[in-house]
Amino acid sequence: MFGTSPAARRVRRRGRLAIVGALALTATTAIAGCASNKAAGGSPDGIGGTLRVSAQTGQPYLDVAAKAFEKLHAGVHVQLVESPSNTYQTTVRAQLAANHGPDVMWVWGGSGNAMATQILAKAGLLQDLTDRPWASKIGETATSLVAYQGKTYALNTYENPTGVLYNTEMLKKLGVSVPTTFSGLLTFCKDVSAKGIVPIALGNQTGYLNTETPLELANTLVYSQDPDFAKKVTSGQVTWTGSELWNTALKKSLELYLQMRDAKCFEPNSTGFSDQAANQLVSSQKALGVNIIAPAIASVIKGNPSLKYDMFAIPATDNPGDTYLTVNTGAAYAVNKASPNLKTAIAFVDFLAEDEQLASASKANFGLPYTPTKSTAVQDEMKGVSDLYVAGKTALWQTNFWPNADVKQAMIAACQNLILGKATTQDVVDAVNKALAGA
Repeated sequence: MFGTSPAARRVRRRGRLAIVGALALTATTAIAGCASNKAAGGSPDGIGGTLRVSAQTGQPYLDVAAKAFEKLHAGVHVQLVESPSNTYQTTVRAQLAANHGPDVMWVWGGSGNAMATQILAKAGLLQDLTDRPWASKIGETATSLVAYQGKTYALNTYENPTGVLYNTEMLKKLGVSVPTTFSGLLTFCKDVSAKGIVPIALGNQTGYLNTETPLELANTLVYSQDPDFAKKVTSGQVTWTGSELWNTALKKSLELYLQMRDAKCFEPNSTGFSDQAANQLVSSQKALGVNIIAPAIASVIKGNPSLKYDMFAIPATDNPGDTYLTVNTGAAYAVNKASPNLKTAIAFVDFLAEDEQLASASKANFGLPYTPTKSTAVQDEMKGVSDLYVAGKTALWQTNFWPNADVKQAMIAACQNLILGKATTQDVVDAVNKALAGA
């Protein structure tokens, strides 16, 4: 004890002041710490932290969008993780199964593969985004592909044309013109290949590209006869296995595919070329063109920026008016329902849905709005298919409407055997229908 002397009282007073000072310092530090944590974690609305975003490789816009989003939200760090197209689906599905999936992920429309929106939504892996302000504005077709049981699970941004991207100057030098009929296409291939140039490079080593050409041909054969085929399939009015039109078109398209092979439309051993290797054949001017989905145009241009390109749709009949342009759903983004940073993930998708961002994404990835308008600009590399696009003569890849992910894998394997001469066209039809029936 200190006693009651004046000196003792002064000591006790200094002690009390020290304690008060320490408490004040602790409180100030705590307040400063809270302020620091808020700044580190983002804005007062709870948006902050690290956001993991997964996509296929070759998405230049996403990196730009990520940096722009970080500037808007000082406490956010966007970690962009890209995987090659032939491994992306299996990689992300494995991460989701291990409860270590990305917060935001690139997905496909429909139910045709393991990372298709309806497959993921059915499995309970996606956050319901129906109440987001953009959900009612993306258009009927775009919404239907990313909806499940009446709820919207992804932002569908644009569609991508599929066709033959070709070197315009080489076309002139070779003295050939863009084919508008199937018989003209075979002549085109024979003339170009006779000059030592690959007419249409195929990256058939990359899984889905095994099916690309026959599915384009089949779309023209189907939709030129029934423009409402997709609506009938989605409504249940028509089934894939029960449709004579589809089955006839599929078998015919496979026969045409083999005719193209025999006319030397493709490089020898196309199954030995990846998508990037096929693109490089055009960049190095060993091939006149390459059959690709439009986002891959950026890869071809990067390989040789000095060349000029345009695109044409592969004709399937000898009537030019029959040709339909096959289009793919472009980038669609969904939110992982189990994301530990759910609020920030949803905010990022909302940001991607802003008009300015949609326009930037479409331009960067050679996309087009689902519905053309008078102000819709078509980039030079796709001018050759603009008439079909504006006329509404477009058909989505069949994979967007297939009932399960097994169909795509079955067709990939069967088409590889077909192009190698190890299977017949009927073998492919049977394999596809078996998978469509869920057998």
